Amino acid sequence: MMKILFVGLGLIGGSMALALCGSPELALYAVDSDEYIRVEALRRGAVRACWADAAEAPLGEMDVTVVCLHPLAAARFVSEQAARLAPGSLLTDVCGVKRPMCEAVAALGPHAFDYLGGHPMAGRERGGFANASADLFRGAHYILTPDETTPPERVELMRRLATYMGCCDVVLSTPQEHDERIGYTSQLMHVMALALCDQRLLFDSYGFEGGSFRGATRVAALDPKLWCELFWANRETLAGLTDELAQRLSEYSALLRGGDREALLSRLTASSDRKKAFDRLREGEAR
Repeated sequence: MMKILFVGLGLIGGSMALALCGSPELALYAVDSDEYIRVEALRRGAVRACWADAAEAPLGEMDVTVVCLHPLAAARFVSEQAARLAPGSLLTDVCGVKRPMCEAVAALGPHAFDYLGGHPMAGRERGGFANASADLFRGAHYILTPDETTPPERVELMRRLATYMGCCDVVLSTPQEHDERIGYTSQLMHVMALALCDQRLLFDSYGFEGGSFRGATRVAALDPKLWCELFWANRETLAGLTDELAQRLSEYSALLRGGDREALLSRLTASSDRKKAFDRLREGEAR
């Protein structure tokens, strides 16, 4: 039976444990500093045992260790606990930015465990184990970031776990490509939502908001400490993407202030066509 330890039972770690706990081939364990979460995780049957501190947990007995912490805390875990991981075991994570973990693992020098970065593309506005659920990953992408040293069987293992969790597919990427793409598809969306909520009409517009506004601003009710950490760890990439977005917006502003309605129509058509072409990629996956 494969032993898996989750370090952190927040929304993602807790949901992974709940999604996998039904497998007869897996024995799940966890570390979490919150006593209520430890008690609740045991009550819900998510794990067999749960320790308050990683120093107390039998890391050397685990086949897989999944670090479900914020990026800097995840990197600290590697620096402090890597020597206790079992030789031949797998270390993976769910961090939204790969750079801190990759740098922490690289700083170790030669090591006996395998590292494979991961990032399930799922979440909710509210975090914590209280909001965790076994179906959080249903239909989600699971990103893996192997390098040339990653044994193929490690990728296959994570692919099997992701499938059992309900993910629709596994997407392979380099850590650098991951951080750039996530900067665009996730972090920039949060910047946009925050900027919309900073505009002067926000509170005067209650009762006028429809689905498009609610969708565009949904993620603005974020955890500031977490997202500041994610933004800062990817700040150069995110700054460049924000500059590009500002340029695109300024182009629309110029079209609206100009006297050429046909030019505006042409730009709207071109942008709409790009979105429709992107949607066809997803439709092709669903077939």
